Order: sequence, then C-alpha cells, then structure tokens
Amino acid sequence: MFKNRGLFLGFIFISNFIFSQEINKVSFSHEAGFYNEPFYLKLNVKQGELFYFDENNINNNKKPFPDSLLINKTRTISLLVAHADSIHKLGSFSYFISFNTKFKVVSISIDNDFLFDNHKGIYVKGPRAYLDTSSGFYRNVNWERGWERENFVEIFNEQGERIVSQNSGIKIFGGMTKYSPEKSLRLIARKKYGISRFDANLFNQGKKKYKHFVLRHSGGDYRDLRFLDALLTSLASESGLDVQASSPSHVFVNSEYWGVYNIREMINEHYINNNYSCGTEGVDILQGLKTVDQGSGDEYTKLLKFVQKNNLAISSNYTEVQKMMDTRNFINFWVHQIFYANHDARGNIRWWRSDSLDGRFRWIVYDTDLGFGTGRANRNLLKDFTNPIMTDWYNPNWATFLLRNLLKNDDFKKDFIHQSSFIFSSTLSTKHILRRINEFKNLYDDEMKIHFNERRKFQSYQGNYKNWENRIIKIKQFAEKRDEFSFLHLEGKFNLKKPYYLYLKIENYNHGKVTLNNNELKSELFFGAFYSEYALPISIEPDIGYSYTGYSENTILGKSGDTLKIAVKFIENKSSDIQVVINEINHIDNCFEIYNLEGHQVDLSGWIITDKNNNYYKIDNLLLGKESFAVFHYTDSLHKIDSVAYHKIGFKLSSCDEISLYDNKKQLVDRISYQLIKDQSSYSRNIPFEEFDGIKLEWRSVEESTIGFHNQTYSNLVEEKIKNRRLLTITTVTCSILIIPISLIIRWNKKRKDVMLK
Repeated sequence: MFKNRGLFLGFIFISNFIFSQEINKVSFSHEAGFYNEPFYLKLNVKQGELFYFDENNINNNKKPFPDSLLINKTRTISLLVAHADSIHKLGSFSYFISFNTKFKVVSISIDNDFLFDNHKGIYVKGPRAYLDTSSGFYRNVNWERGWERENFVEIFNEQGERIVSQNSGIKIFGGMTKYSPEKSLRLIARKKYGISRFDANLFNQGKKKYKHFVLRHSGGDYRDLRFLDALLTSLASESGLDVQASSPSHVFVNSEYWGVYNIREMINEHYINNNYSCGTEGVDILQGLKTVDQGSGDEYTKLLKFVQKNNLAISSNYTEVQKMMDTRNFINFWVHQIFYANHDARGNIRWWRSDSLDGRFRWIVYDTDLGFGTGRANRNLLKDFTNPIMTDWYNPNWATFLLRNLLKNDDFKKDFIHQSSFIFSSTLSTKHILRRINEFKNLYDDEMKIHFNERRKFQSYQGNYKNWENRIIKIKQFAEKRDEFSFLHLEGKFNLKKPYYLYLKIENYNHGKVTLNNNELKSELFFGAFYSEYALPISIEPDIGYSYTGYSENTILGKSGDTLKIAVKFIENKSSDIQVVINEINHIDNCFEIYNLEGHQVDLSGWIITDKNNNYYKIDNLLLGKESFAVFHYTDSLHKIDSVAYHKIGFKLSSCDEISLYDNKKQLVDRISYQLIKDQSSYSRNIPFEEFDGIKLEWRSVEESTIGFHNQTYSNLVEEKIKNRRLLTITTVTCSILIIPISLIIRWNKKRKDVMLK
C-alpha cells in the first residue's frame, strides 16, 4: 500500500503520537496543589487502564486506580496508563492537605532505592566505604561517585501554582557538606528524561530556562539558620557582585516532609548565559587554586604570569591587568569576604570570563556559610589576606597572590580604600545589615516552625527553633560590631588618619543620579566615613529635563575628624518655547514623527528623545524646515518620502508608552503618553495646533498610518478650507463679471432718462 517507506514510517509515528496523546488524556476531579480539607480524587482516562503508585517506580506497589482515592493527608501519587502492550507514564501529582506556606514547595518522586539502597543509593555510604582515620571521614562512599538518578520533580510557587512538573536527573551536591547526614541535592534537566530545561520563574525574576538548580540545605549553616548564605550573598549582590539567586522552599520526597531548603542557581556556563545573555560557548569558569570547571584555564594562567613578571606599581602594567580582569569587581569581592570574616573564601572562590563579553575575569560570591562567625567580629582578615606569609590554613600565598600584588598600585589601593569606606557605610553598615537580617527572620520565621515541628528524617541532627532564634541574635551581634572593627583594620593596614564624616542630602533624588566613587546612591540621605588621604570622586547627573543646584566640584576632600554637609537639589527645567510637536506614533512599524510648527527652520542637533523605559536617542545633524516632518524609526521597512528626514533609533515602541522630546538645553519640547487600541496601528493628532479653524487638538487611535504626511483630519480641514477659498474666489470673480455690465447698463439707462427729460 505504502510504496514510500519514509512516508509509511512518518504515518506510523504520527499515528502513535496521536494515539499516545489520546491515552494520556486524563481528567482530574482535583488538580495537583493545596487543599484545606481531605477529598476524594476521581480520575478518568479516555483509553486504557489507569494505575497509581507512591514512588517514581512502576514496579513498586503498582495498583489499579479505584473509582475514587481518599486524599486525607499530604501525598504524591504517580500515574501510568496501560493499553494493549504499551505503558505510558503520566508523571507525579502532589496534593498538600492543610499545608499553609508562603514559600515555594518542591516535591520529588523517586524510586526509594535510588536514595537509600546500599548498592545503588546515592544518599548512603555503600558496601565499599571505609573510615579514613587520618581525616575522620568515610572514603569510597556512594555519595562521592557522582551518580545521577531519575526522578519526577514538581515545583509550586508562592501562589500554589505548579510551575515545574517533569522528569529530571538528581545528584548529591556539595563539597565537605556531602559528609553531613543531610545533604544538598542537584536537579538536572536532560533531553533523555523528556525536557532539556526547567522553563520556569524559579527566583521571581521572570521565566527563564535553567539546565540545573540546587536544593541547598545551607551548607555549614544547615543546623542553624538555613539562610545565612542566602542573606550574605544577597548583601553582596547590592554591590553588583555575581551571586546565586535564591528562593526558599519546603521539600517533600515521596510524600515525606524533608524541611526548608533554598532553591539556588547552579554555577556553570548556563548560569553565566542566564545572567549575561552571552551564550555558553567561550565561557571559562575556575575555582580554588585554579581548577577549571568550564572552558580553559589558559587566560587565567596568562594573567597570573603577567602579574608575577611585572611590577604593578607601574601604571602601564596595571592598565594591562585591567584589560584582563575587572579590578572593581575584584575589590568588591574581597571587601565583602573580608567583612564577613569568611575564612573559607580561599577554597570557595569562583571566577569567570566570556569571549562574548569583554573577556575580563569577574568573581562570584559563593558559599559564605563560615561568615559572621561567633567571636569573629574583631578578626582582622584584611591583615591575614594581604600577608605575604601564610599564617593559617586559609591564607596560603596562592590564595592572596592577586590581592597583594594589586595593592602595590596606588590607583588600586585608593579604589580599595574608597570602596571599603563606601560599602562599610552603606550596604554593610550596621543599620542596613540589621534591617536585612530582620527581613530574612520575618520571611523564614513561621516556615522554620514547620521545619522543626514537621520533619522526621534528619531531625536528630537538626537543632530546634530556640537555637535558631539564638543564632539570629548572634549574627546581629556580629553586625553591630563588624563595621567599626573593619574601619580600624583599614586604618591600620594603610596607615590612615581617623576618617572624616560625610553627610549628603539629595532633594528630589529620583530625578537624577549622584555617585560616590562610581557607586550610585539609592536614597535621599547618605552618611559615611572616608579618609582625607584621598580625594573622593563625586558625580552629579540630573535626569533629562532636570538640572541641579548645590555642590559643584567633582571630588570631595575633608579633614580628619571633621563632618562635611553637602546638599544637592534636582530641579525640573522650564518647558521649551520651540513649537516642534510629536505628531503621530505607529507602534506596528515602530516609528513616530515630529512636525515643525515654527515659521522657520529649526536646528534639532543635540535634541533628545526618550521613552518610559529610559530608552534614549540623541539627534545628530538635523535641520528641520518649517512645516516639515522628521520620522524616527526602529526598522528599515518604511516607505520613505523624499521631503521627510528619517533617523534610525535603537529601541522599539510598545503599544503603551510615553515619548518625550527635549531640546539641546534639556528643556521639554513635547511629550505624549499613549495606549493604542487593539487593531489600531497609529495614534495621531487630529491637528498639529492647539486649535485650528474652530477645531481643538486631540489624539486619536486610527487604523491607517499617515507617517510622513499630515494626519487625515488636518488634511481634510485644510483641503476644505482651500476648497472654500476657491469657491469664494470664483463667486467674487463671477459677481465682478456680472456687476460691471449691470453697472454700465444702469448708468446708460440713467443717462438716457436724463436726455429725455431735457
């Protein structure tokens, strides 16, 4: 029947696919999710027989699905449909009864043997493990083998919506924490399991495609806060440092509650691409001494050799180093690690570069669980991490090599001192850290009560709620003392005098940007301590349409012990008197036009166009003639008119936006906010004037675009006016033609009568 074998196989594939889709159609009386009361679950399959089981293992207690199944406690069931000789797994479905949370919930369904079987379980020592008496750890254990097992994972967001439901791989994750009774887990999406990415909003940053994510129990902090690393990396992110995004969750495994874990990004080439949109090719990631996790270590070796062979006190050598690494990023990294008193920064250091970006190395703040240690608030890690001699396990020469050599350069040293001062005064100030600790405490408080009250597995290793509260008190005590000691350590290291104090007030701060040492201030008040040995760079940039009054210098230099008070005020500029208007907006073709109402040519060079998304275009070399149009467009597909000036801009228009036009003095010339009606491509003025021929200006959504031409309403008015003028002229001429002979006749008759009377 089928002569073409390929066509036949295609037919069979499509038929089987359609058939399997029909089999997989199951109607649920209750969707997976959260319920306040027990209920009976009813399922109906279109074809075949339905089975259920309690693990992701069809060989383990597979049972026919009854007419209804009582769900009276939190439970995950896995389903399959058997039809003829085929079996179709439908995945797992979790139901939570009276489980109220403001966290995400992760539910894992897995063959229990994959976790705890002595021979194939990834969570146990295994039959070949032995105790290494020199280290005190077991060796040759299952959890070190990198075994990956199949599972089905579901993730429910804070609103109870299921945002992930797919088969994936699972591995044990971590370094030394693998040897703890409780371990972190890594989930991997692979095509062989069905889907090659977790496509979800895992971190409330928008939907992204993740190859991996980690369920982290907080590493060395797992018996205490369960959020210390999430807190400290969050603080580091406020200085623009790369960190793993974090989202707290409750974890269930085969219906059993395992406790509070943090969903974290996995550091790999996919992490770099997700955060920088640079692709995964040409990415190098290294850690520790110089272990290569991804790509190559050649460029880093090149950097180290250059630093080793060249004196960085010489400016030209330092400039070369800045081409190979982001020195500001490196400074911010070490300022945070030293402030945290994180001894483990030696081994838990991660850095990366990408050929698709600028090729420079940047550092990632990773695993800060040993930070904020009890009794370490006065610990001088700045001295330890800049000491040319190894004084303890955490500061071998290789770990401090770059920082020590870079500090030989005066520019780097100055930047290090300024950045330390700024960060200690802002995001690492006592006030700010205490506020952030309270945020985390409030977020985790009720959830940790669930954690300590409800979990059974690992419970004997896990502390209690009272200890959790006490640990929060201790990290607050660290925060209350650490910034003061950090300033003292800075002064001691660099032989600095006592700082001066800067009090800076910014009025209308939302209408401009003030930076100190290139750090943007985020509020109207700033108080910080800086050192008189170095002038502090300051930059004040008003937004488009604003200017400012107050401090006018580009550096600040105070005297030791003094308090400087500086005020800056952003003021809205007056509107421009120039009569150039935005005349029409076309969202479909991504363009808009302006029109010159002046009676003369206008030079628009240096004028600025912005939208509500802060997109920006500066006009260059445009002389707009009187009563002439200029069109600004994103795409090049427009039909162009010779008499119209066209300029390509670098941003698209949305159907709901705001466009502003400023002159070269940053004065507002015109602005229009708009929202296009569905099926209407254009938004235009009916007339370009405030009033014309008794018609008042208004904006309208219209179907057809007249970009480059006068808008239709105005054209019709002008045409009507011209038509009326022509009619008046014709009437006048006609009347004139008729009046002359009539006048002559009247005059002739009058003369004739006069003659007859004589």
